[in-house]
Amino acid sequence: MEKKLYRSQSKMMPIFLTGLSLSYLSLDNIFNGPLRDFLSNYISLNEFGSNVREEVLYYIILFIGGFQLFTAIQGYFQPVIEITEYKIAIRTSEKLFTVVKNIQDLRQVNLDGEYLKFLFDDAEYSVFIENIDDVELQITLDHLNA
Repeated sequence: MEKKLYRSQSKMMPIFLTGLSLSYLSLDNIFNGPLRDFLSNYISLNEFGSNVREEVLYYIILFIGGFQLFTAIQGYFQPVIEITEYKIAIRTSEKLFTVVKNIQDLRQVNLDGEYLKFLFDDAEYSVFIENIDDVELQITLDHLNA
């Protein structure tokens, strides 16, 4: 039996909307959009690029917004935990890539606050579960402990 556990779309929506807002704000100011025109009525703004600090600020805001968009969209398509008949794949905060282990090597699964701790024969990994639906998480825990 194959089981996949994804982040909840409703819980990831604030991250998506924040990333969208930050990206729009920075792109609007970089390309002299309607928001920058509105702000120029109240604040003395020169052409974009004439002030290095302003330029760096908007590029940093664009980077942060893009990262949040990437994280939110990735959460919709890539499972946090994937269990097959012989393997378990988990996305952890300790490793950059997905950790794939044999299901027989799994010794214990503990719920520790907002983390799910997986204890294998050779290592222990933590999975951040704050953005995961509680019902789906409980079904997965019951499946692992059975």
